[in-house]
Amino acid sequence: MKLHFEKISLQNHLSIQVLELRKSEFDAPWHYHPEWELTLIQCGCGKRFMGNSIEPFAAGDLVLVGPNLPHFWHSERPTLESLPHNSHAIVVQFPHSFVGDVFLNLPEMEGVRQLLRKGTQGMVFDCSASPAITGLLEELPKLPALGRILSLINILQKLSESPARPLSQNLYTKASDLEASTRMGKAYTFLLTHFQEPLTLEKIAAASAMSPAAFSRFFKRMTQRNLWDILNDLRIDHSCRLLRETDRDITAIAFESGFGTLSSFNRHFQHSHQCTPRAYRKTFALGTDSKIRPIAPKP
Repeated sequence: MKLHFEKISLQNHLSIQVLELRKSEFDAPWHYHPEWELTLIQCGCGKRFMGNSIEPFAAGDLVLVGPNLPHFWHSERPTLESLPHNSHAIVVQFPHSFVGDVFLNLPEMEGVRQLLRKGTQGMVFDCSASPAITGLLEELPKLPALGRILSLINILQKLSESPARPLSQNLYTKASDLEASTRMGKAYTFLLTHFQEPLTLEKIAAASAMSPAAFSRFFKRMTQRNLWDILNDLRIDHSCRLLRETDRDITAIAFESGFGTLSSFNRHFQHSHQCTPRAYRKTFALGTDSKIRPIAPKP
C-alpha cells in the first residue's frame, strides 16, 4: 500500500474542519497530512494502524493523530452470521496554530501545548474516564464556526487532563521517510489480506519488495516487535470475533483464523487472553465484556 498524502482543504477559509463520516466501512488508505486529527469512533470496529501501532478499535475509540503520522482505520467485514456493520466517526482536523501562535503561547494554554507536544506520535484516550469530552465532540458538528473553535479549545484542554497513552513508538513515521512508511503500509496490507493463509517470511517480504533477511530486520526495527507475534495477534483477534459473533466449531475457527493446528491455536489463545477459547465464548454468552487487547509495541 503506497503512502498517500492527503491534502486537507479548509472550506471558506475556516481554521478547523469537522467531518461526520457515515459509511458502511472506513476506507481511507494508509495516508498522512500535516494537520492534527482528532477522531472519535461512534460506530464500527476493526483495526487501527498508526505508525508502528496496531490496535483493535470499537465504538468509543478516541485518538489524537499527530502531524505527518501515517495512519488508517481498517473496518471488519461482517461474518455470514452477523448483521452488516455501519461505520460512524466524528473527525476534527486542524493545523498546529489554528488559533494563532500568540494565543497558543498564552500561559492559560499550557495544558494544550503540553498535549500537542506529547501527541505527535499519536495518543489514545480513556473515554470512560471523560464522558463529557465525548458529548462535546458529538455536539461539535452542530456548532457555528466560532463555536467550533471555542469548543475545540475546551476539548483539547480536557484531553490534556485525561488518562491517555502514546501509540506509535518511534520517529520513522514522519513523512520525511516516505520509503520506510510505504514499505510498512505494504506489509500491513499484506498481513491484513493474507493472515488467514499459511505464510512464510519469503511471501511476506516479497510484498514489500525486500529480501527475507532484510525485511525481518526492517520490521523489527520499525515495530519493536517480532513479525510472527503480530501475525498471531491478528489471527487471535479474528478468532475472538468469530467466537463472539458465531456458533462455529472451535476447531473450524482455529483453521479459519490461520492456525495450522488446534494445539497451536489453543496455546496462543491461552497466552493472549489467559483463558481457553471455550471459556472466552462462554464469557460473552453470559453478557460479560472482555478486555480489548491492543497489538502494540512492547516496552
